[in-house]
Amino acid sequence: MKKLYPTILVLFAITFSFSCKKEISPDLEVTVVDANDQPVNQVWVKTSVPGAIFGILNAEVVDSSQTDVFGKAYFQYSNTVLLDLALYKTANDLDIIDSASVLLETKRKSPKSSNRTEKKLVFR
Repeated sequence: MKKLYPTILVLFAITFSFSCKKEISPDLEVTVVDANDQPVNQVWVKTSVPGAIFGILNAEVVDSSQTDVFGKAYFQYSNTVLLDLALYKTANDLDIIDSASVLLETKRKSPKSSNRTEKKLVFR
């Protein structure tokens, strides 16, 4: 019986270490800076998915946000998604100032950790 105690303790430790990890939804933090690496506020960041021109694949990923005084815009998603980012001077502007693509993945992490991806766009 004494020989079983270490084996049982190891099994409990393995079980609890895997059961505590949860799926964390991805967040995106976009920072907009000028050529001097200073934050730019009140410009628009819009997100979409590749191929959205042919129809909205998922309405959640087509979003826009205005940057704050620190040049930051925030987005949250519930699942893994590949996004196209576009930077505009105003909400109704058609001229893209800068663009990028980013893959946001749902990850298994401990509940207190974050799943934030940071991306920088340059306002020229």
